[in-house]
Amino acid sequence: MKTVEDIVSKRFRQHLQKSITLNDADFEEIIKRFTLREISKKEYLIRPLQVCRYESYIAKGLFQTAITDDSGRLHTLYFPHEDWWVGDFKSFKKEEGSSMEIQALEDSVLLQISKPDLENLYRDLPVFERFFRILNENAGIALQDRIVQNFSVNAEKKYLEFQKKYPEIQHRLSAKRIASFLGVTPEYFSQLLNKK
Repeated sequence: MKTVEDIVSKRFRQHLQKSITLNDADFEEIIKRFTLREISKKEYLIRPLQVCRYESYIAKGLFQTAITDDSGRLHTLYFPHEDWWVGDFKSFKKEEGSSMEIQALEDSVLLQISKPDLENLYRDLPVFERFFRILNENAGIALQDRIVQNFSVNAEKKYLEFQKKYPEIQHRLSAKRIASFLGVTPEYFSQLLNKK
């Protein structure tokens, strides 16, 4: 019978091999630097001002990455889910307090790596450094697309794009959370749904 570790390890290897080629020895060197963490629904991975100590690969689950503005309104940045990485990269790299909160919306399973282990892995296995470069390039492109969309597209078009881009998670989210991602009130989002 396969353990959670075996299932997560297999999924993680498939994830890595979408971007890089790995032999068994390379993968064993990578996986031994990660720790498995199970996190319960509603538990926070990071709270504002907390330093992000790990980069986390999501093997199972769904999170909400958000910030709260000066008026107390929550703004959702992302919904990291299976095969995504979750964390506050700036806080992780600079070892400073986060401006974000990251909360599990479902019971989740992560593979986590600390900054020292990640730096050692870059040094010991350059192919993994290449993987992270590709990962960060793709994250930069996604961030640019999100910023451009926020300034150039109305809420209805944003929602259509959200449905097209994230069909696997939209049914796992409340209307209130989707409204926060779109940057509209829950009431406006409800009107938008009724109009459709």
